[in-house]
This record gives sequence, structure tokens and C-alpha cells, in this order.
Amino acid sequence: MKVLSIETSSKICSVAILEDKHLVKKIELNNGLTHSETLMPLIKQILEETNLTLPQMDLLVCDIGPGSFTGIRIGVATVKAFSDSLDIPAVGISSLEGLAYSIKTDGIICNIIDCKNDNCYYAVYQLENGQYTLLESPKADSVENCLTFLNYKYANSTITFVGDACEIYKDKIKTTSSNFALPNNEKSDTVDVYALGIAGIHKYIQFGEDKNLLPLYLKKPQAQRQLEGKNIIIENMKMSDLENLKISDFDDFWNIDILKDELTSETSQFICAKYENKIVGFAGIKIVLDEADIMNIAVKKDYRRQGIATLLLNHILNICKEKGIKTINLEVNEENFSAISLYQNFGFEECGRRKQYYDNKYDAILMKK
Repeated sequence: MKVLSIETSSKICSVAILEDKHLVKKIELNNGLTHSETLMPLIKQILEETNLTLPQMDLLVCDIGPGSFTGIRIGVATVKAFSDSLDIPAVGISSLEGLAYSIKTDGIICNIIDCKNDNCYYAVYQLENGQYTLLESPKADSVENCLTFLNYKYANSTITFVGDACEIYKDKIKTTSSNFALPNNEKSDTVDVYALGIAGIHKYIQFGEDKNLLPLYLKKPQAQRQLEGKNIIIENMKMSDLENLKISDFDDFWNIDILKDELTSETSQFICAKYENKIVGFAGIKIVLDEADIMNIAVKKDYRRQGIATLLLNHILNICKEKGIKTINLEVNEENFSAISLYQNFGFEECGRRKQYYDNKYDAILMKK
């Protein structure tokens, strides 16, 4: 079994190819959180250096989190795109489970990842005779609550901690219990892409592929928390809304004249998201019989990553449902990983490609729901 493993939950972007449980090649790149730019070149590089191709892979594995929300979405979207287009089974492994596989000594393992402000993500596994068993499901909590709970429930057991929170909260860990042990492996603070691949193989053998591969969010993304503090209103877009609209605030994809034509078209419908009576996002569909094409979902640059695109898409889908639309189509740049992930989360599936459609370089992915 040939396996492509992808890890994008931290600042390190890494890929590995495994032959069964043996490591063939691993590449790691620490360029900060720029995975949208580095992941595809890394995959291309590792395939070229191993003289392999994507269709030769028997299994795809990715990290589903917790960790960097953006990084996780990029990894999941990439694996889902490969899986759907090439019909290769895929599985997702949580960062916490991936961390557990870096420990090889039998016993109880607490995987703990820092999520700022004295909070953490954690899960508890037990390793016995090469088998990792989940004892405590992944959750988000304060570090103090985590340590107090573990000290109470596993009072007579030695617990080995692993993850980046070990170094940050090592004093708290040491003083809470003498049964708490810190790792002696300097690389145990992040998920190893090879260990992730091994975990993926075990999961696939035991449960099969993930039919509904999605990121694991243990707490709301910052964008959603920011959005909840704002009174965003979704309403039908009017011609008068264009008077103070600057297309350059969004992107240079259309011009005002085209928008005016669409707003007067009987087959088109546009909605907009407003904050303090100013447009911060808009979306449009064109309807033909019982099908609709999503023409665009645009969010003002200063308001991106705050959940506004999700609100617009959800509203568009509700409109389509009310109108009895049976099929919804769209196209998206293959490099727009966040948009691809958004559409997939709403049930859109890839149904084709337009080669080098964007700038004569990037494919347009055709998606359908």
C-alpha cells in the first residue's frame, strides 16, 4: 500500500510517502503559515523524487486538526480534491492522535496542544502492545482544568505528555503530579507526518475511508467569533447599493457596468452582506429552469476570514431551495483552497476542470451540488 501523508496543522508544512508502514520519503518546510503556496510544490517535489504519481497512491492521509484553522482547511481541501478526482480513498487523523504515535512506550499518553491564553486542546490515549486506544476524546479546555481532571481520574497512573504545550506549561505539569512525565524527544512538540501516515493506515484498515472528511474544530474559529460580535445583515442587492461600491475593495474580477446588467436581468439574483449599512460582501446566481450557477461570492478585503462568505453561501442555498432549484453549479480557482473547502463543507463536489483557465496557469475546478 502506497500512502501520501499531508500535515498542515502547524507552521511546518510536511509531506511523506509510505510503502505500507515503511517511510519512503519525507519533506518538511518551515516557512510559517504559507501552506497555500508551499503544499502543492512539496507534493510535486516528493512525487518527482520518488518517481511516483498521484494515481499510484492507494491511500491519502491528512491532519484534520486541531491547529491552524487555515492550514487544516488547505490540507483537507487538497486531499478531498485528490480523492474525488482520482477515486483514491482518504482518511483524516486528528493532530492529537498523530502526536500519540510519536510515543512508542506502553502507557497512558496525554496529547496537549496550546491554544493561547492558558487554554489547550487535549486527548488521552493508551498504548499497549502496539495498539493505541482512545481514552478521552479531543476537547478544548483551560490547562488548569485539563491537569486537574487527569490528576483526579488517573491518579495512580503515569501519564506521558506530548505536544507543543508541554514546553509552555511544563512547570504546571510538573507541579500538578509526580506521575506526569514530559517527553524527552525534542521533535515530539509537533505532529510528525510519517507518524500521521501510520495512524492513517491503522484507521483505514480498521474503519475504511472517511466518506465525510471534514476539519475537526474543537472551538469556534476566530473569524466566527469576530463575526458574532457584528450585526451582519443579508439582503437583496439593489441598484442604489452600487453608488458607493468600490470593486477594488473586493477584487478586480468584474466592473460596475457588468453588475448593473446582472441586477436588471430577470434570470439573475444578487444578495449583499451589510455591516453598519455598508456592503462588506455580495454574491450572485443566474437561474435557468431548475439549475443555478453561482457567479461569484465576494468579500471586502478587510472583512475576510470572518465567516461572511459562509453567510452568503448559506443564504444563496436557501434561495435556491425556495425556488425549487435541483442543481447548483460553480467554478473556482484550484489555488483557492479556502473557497474549495467552504464549498465542500456545503456538499459541493468536483465534476470537471477547465485547464489553465485562470491566467493561463491555474485550472478552474467545476463543482456541483
